[in-house]
Amino acid sequence: MRRREVPRAVAEMLVAGGVVRFGRFTLSSGIESPFYVDLRAALGAPELMRWVVERYREALSCLQFDVLLGVATGGIPYASVLGYLMGKPVGYVRPEAKGHGAGRQIEGAGVAGARVVVLDDVITTGGSVIGAINAVRDAGGSVVGVVVFLDREQCGARRVEELAGVRVHSVYRVRELLEALRPVIGEEHYRSAVEYASRWGC
Repeated sequence: MRRREVPRAVAEMLVAGGVVRFGRFTLSSGIESPFYVDLRAALGAPELMRWVVERYREALSCLQFDVLLGVATGGIPYASVLGYLMGKPVGYVRPEAKGHGAGRQIEGAGVAGARVVVLDDVITTGGSVIGAINAVRDAGGSVVGVVVFLDREQCGARRVEELAGVRVHSVYRVRELLEALRPVIGEEHYRSAVEYASRWGC
């Protein structure tokens, strides 16, 4: 397993700020989980958001691309900031095309003939990422990679790679993040979340 450190002050902000929460949650995929990771909660904490953005930028540094495309809605704010910092055109992709106006599914930068990175916050089953990849291809672009902050290790990354042929680069895998947060979240939450994550075998 890769070793990804999280400074104690950042770990405390992730938990206190509600980015990482414990309880009973139903994910957008319909799967129930004893923990929830919501990077949108970091948007209200500038210091924490800067830390998240820098981790994303490190992950993006290994990719050669023309356009950065955020997946609605969690990937949009981070794609926007990263595109500005890295001097890259930015767009975002909806789950489906609008039923009014120009009827576009992809907004912002054009992707025809472009090398595109799809960026999202969390990957669980991979469905929304695969939808974004298909939208880029339908619009004439080429997806050279997917970057997410957290891979929940529920087979989404593997599914994207097998079905869409695109590699998923994650800042953290869930068990890495849980290990890094262990001193802050305590043993009960840590063991419950790790046991849940281990069920998936991914």
